Amino acid sequence: MKAVFHHSNDDTGLHERVVNNVANLLDDGSIDLDAIAVVTNSGGLALVREDSPQREHVETLMEYGVTFKQCQNTIAGTDTTTEDLIDGVELVPAGVGELTRLQAEGYAYIKP
Repeated sequence: MKAVFHHSNDDTGLHERVVNNVANLLDDGSIDLDAIAVVTNSGGLALVREDSPQREHVETLMEYGVTFKQCQNTIAGTDTTTEDLIDGVELVPAGVGELTRLQAEGYAYIKP
């Protein structure tokens, strides 16, 4: 089973909810997981910036194989550069395009 979490909100409380939901899925022994991805766009950019309060949690999830993918369109509309992102965050041309591609590949869509 594969899952993609979509995060597009700049509410720091929701950032915590997203990483906690991902961790809960990883801890669920009743599910055989092949892959987990988190796609961030719009306000979700704040979750994957180096100055994110959730940085350590994001890095820990990456160590467990979770991929974080950031929309380049969002970055283009801000003063953020790729150097401002947590190491290991992948860039994708468009968050919505990546979500569409992953769902076509059988990923379950989750919007916390």
